[in-house]
Amino acid sequence: MGKIVSIDAMGGDHGLDVTIDGACLALKNQKELSVIFFGDENLIKERLKNKNYPIDKVEVIHCSKVVEMDTKPIDAIRRVGKESSMWGCINAVSEGKADVAISAGNTGALMGLSTIILRTIDGIERAAISSLWPNKFSYSVVLDLGANIEVTSDQLVQFGILGYSYAKSVFDKDNPTIGLLNIGHEEMKGTEIIQEASLKMKDLFPKDYIGYVEGDNLSLGKSDVVITDGFTGNIALKTAEGTARLIGHFIADVFGSSIRGKLGYLIGKTAFRALKDKMDPRELNGGVFLGLNGLVVKSHGGTDILGFSKAIEFSTKLSQSNISSETKKLIAKKKDYESKD
Repeated sequence: MGKIVSIDAMGGDHGLDVTIDGACLALKNQKELSVIFFGDENLIKERLKNKNYPIDKVEVIHCSKVVEMDTKPIDAIRRVGKESSMWGCINAVSEGKADVAISAGNTGALMGLSTIILRTIDGIERAAISSLWPNKFSYSVVLDLGANIEVTSDQLVQFGILGYSYAKSVFDKDNPTIGLLNIGHEEMKGTEIIQEASLKMKDLFPKDYIGYVEGDNLSLGKSDVVITDGFTGNIALKTAEGTARLIGHFIADVFGSSIRGKLGYLIGKTAFRALKDKMDPRELNGGVFLGLNGLVVKSHGGTDILGFSKAIEFSTKLSQSNISSETKKLIAKKKDYESKD
């Protein structure tokens, strides 16, 4: 069954230069995919000229305004409003015209508009940004990565519900394990909020909650799902991205600084290419906003054509899952538990 993705064609650092070509590449790779572009109709159609894409799988809807990368969320709502390409692509999901929306635009504005248009699921107070974190086994689902700077213990538990549903429905993990990011493994470590959340997690996930995990456990894959607040999560994410770039720089420097280094690279070229592919951030381009009555994916603002096409592929996989029903089951379980408490 085909899936329809609505695209904020004007969003991101590179705008149409990436969104149009990335979508055409995704259409080439996914025969069941259809897209709806939201943005300046004339510019979009001009960009589509001489592109190889299935015309019957592409629709263009004109939007006269753009949410800029430095636009404040409140201005995106009040000043730019419903005429923006970002609003249009999210609203298409709300109206059932698209299965999932994707934008490479302003993260804060995208979250603000998504929350207003789609609303949070009953039982979830705040939506959270989640992404996949590579580890030595596969990937871990990590959230929140920046949407909520301060959270309550109950909101952390709600993030646990969202992350657990994500891991189970999208990645077919029957009993995904959950860890709570903290500064140590001991029960007395961390803030009062984290300690309260841990106790609640034990009750809701008696078999799958493994307790606290530390920062180094993220890359070791100690748990399938890692829960944290948006402040800590975003710092951890940016630190990991910077470390990956630094390692890439060191590798290039070592093998390019001498004849021996260049010879060593030629000998191990296949292995180094495999390493480069594993470290390529474009392969995991796409953070999903969990907890809303609809699916929204945030592509990295500075991504290239391949990265945006990968984000679209990720979006279609997400739309084929039963994440919503899994989330609602756990919310019902949480409410049932609280009523007996």
